[in-house]
Amino acid sequence: MDDSSILSRTEKLRRELEVIEQQEREYRTHAHRSLSEKAEHDRRELRVLAIREELRMLIERAKQQSSHGHVWYS
Repeated sequence: MDDSSILSRTEKLRRELEVIEQQEREYRTHAHRSLSEKAEHDRRELRVLAIREELRMLIERAKQQSSHGHVWYS
């Protein structure tokens, strides 16, 4: 994976996290939640964990590439 694809994927994941955070803010403002809303909330929580893990791996990969002569900026 080259530097531009790492940066592109990182930005895409960060935008997705922003959307999820907005959805979670809306979810928390509703006092009465349906089962489907609770299920969506649970899916978002799992997705956030997956995104964080992927971001961690992308950062690690970028560090490895930079130590091998490639330059990547966050």
